[in-house]
Amino acid sequence: MKRVLSALVGVPLVVAAVFLAGPMVFALTAAALFVLAQMEYLRLCGIGRVMGAASLAAGSAGLLAAGAGYHWAVPGGVFLLIAAASLVGVEDPAKRFQETAETVLGTVLIAYAFGCLVMLRQVPQGPSWVMVVLVVLWAGDTAAYYGGSRFGRRKLAPLLSPKKTVEGSAFGLAASVAAGTLLAGLLLDEVRPGQAAFLSLLVAACGQAGDLVVSLWKRAKGVKDSGRLVPGHGGLLDRIDSLLLGIPVGYLLIQSSVF
Repeated sequence: MKRVLSALVGVPLVVAAVFLAGPMVFALTAAALFVLAQMEYLRLCGIGRVMGAASLAAGSAGLLAAGAGYHWAVPGGVFLLIAAASLVGVEDPAKRFQETAETVLGTVLIAYAFGCLVMLRQVPQGPSWVMVVLVVLWAGDTAAYYGGSRFGRRKLAPLLSPKKTVEGSAFGLAASVAAGTLLAGLLLDEVRPGQAAFLSLLVAACGQAGDLVVSLWKRAKGVKDSGRLVPGHGGLLDRIDSLLLGIPVGYLLIQSSVF
């Protein structure tokens, strides 16, 4: 029930932001969500204040720059600021090295995903493309959860996420392809069903991989959820895990000659 209530509150807000917000308002919204998700990641990894502040500042600045059209700033700003911060107040070089590596990994994945969301909205028919990619990922998450709960038998990745099953994954992929193909036909011009199905399948598969990446982080740190922000899901990072790889792949495909 908590999952349903969270969706009833969250989905209308996302739809409103995608279709109604101006470019910088959308970028600010993405930056705010990045900060919340990144703070969960920083707590998960036990990253200190210096590196944590650098990651939040770099990611947020990169997202705002992307909103203004400076797309190169998303990865460039992150690496430069974190590299500089890694030299501040070093007491234990080995610990700082590990802290820097974990900071770069989390910041790049999370900020880049939100950056691709901002950049995807700027392409022709951008808001519609954003909704198609998001619905592909949401449909896959939902179908994988309920399909796996009902029909799951074979474990997909028992060391990373014991409850995920092969059957649930198959349900998720099928639902993603169906939802993406249908919505693309309703919202997008000159996109053939085969193209939409191909995009949906790749985005959904990468979304499931992103889910497992976050499961790896949590398993390595010995926690079940990244936080408690979203009722029924745990933390925000738990809710957006499929977006971390799904959105960048969707953006790159849509920007390519495939579409």
